[in-house]
Amino acid sequence: MGANSPLVFVADEPTGNLDSKTASQVFRLFEDLVAQGKTILMVTHDNDLARAVSRTIVLSDGEVIEEYLARVFPAMSDEQLIKITHRLEALKFPPGAVVIRRGAPVDRFYLITKGQVDVLIQRDEGREFVVSTMGRGQFFGEIELLHGGSAAATVRAAPEGGVEVGALDRDAFMALIAESDALREAIDKAAHEREAENIAAAPRRRAERG
Repeated sequence: MGANSPLVFVADEPTGNLDSKTASQVFRLFEDLVAQGKTILMVTHDNDLARAVSRTIVLSDGEVIEEYLARVFPAMSDEQLIKITHRLEALKFPPGAVVIRRGAPVDRFYLITKGQVDVLIQRDEGREFVVSTMGRGQFFGEIELLHGGSAAATVRAAPEGGVEVGALDRDAFMALIAESDALREAIDKAAHEREAENIAAAPRRRAERG
């Protein structure tokens, strides 16, 4: 490849001073180049544009913020996000590996950064079955950390591809919650919705097995 056909293009605020129609045309041009096997490295403050790309790196004062933390917790300040990013532990689980075992204590909050997990619950007959699947940007472990007790469900890496997560220990998670009432309410709401989904899914799965 020569200078007239580079593999990588670097664009600094390519749509910053453009109207929305022209900005869309520029982005379509970038999409065409990517389809041809090119790589576009772009700097932007346009959140809509950032959400449309395949990978986002969030920077604040030269510090990298975990992308999915910023998406899941938009109410947090950059300073808070940087602090939590530093405490996230990157973990990989191979296909089918158990991340959380039903009945076991839970001491971490997990944020999925790549791949998927299956959530399994056990019913009267003693068998476990999948009630939901979660993917990038979703999280789990918060129910037990917030309300105590052992895990009500088993969380297992998807059978194809496994899963990668960012794990936050109990102390860091509780410190995160303590800093923002709005954040705690958002996580509480997500926890209650997941509990309701699991309860509703159980009789439906039994009926499907018939």
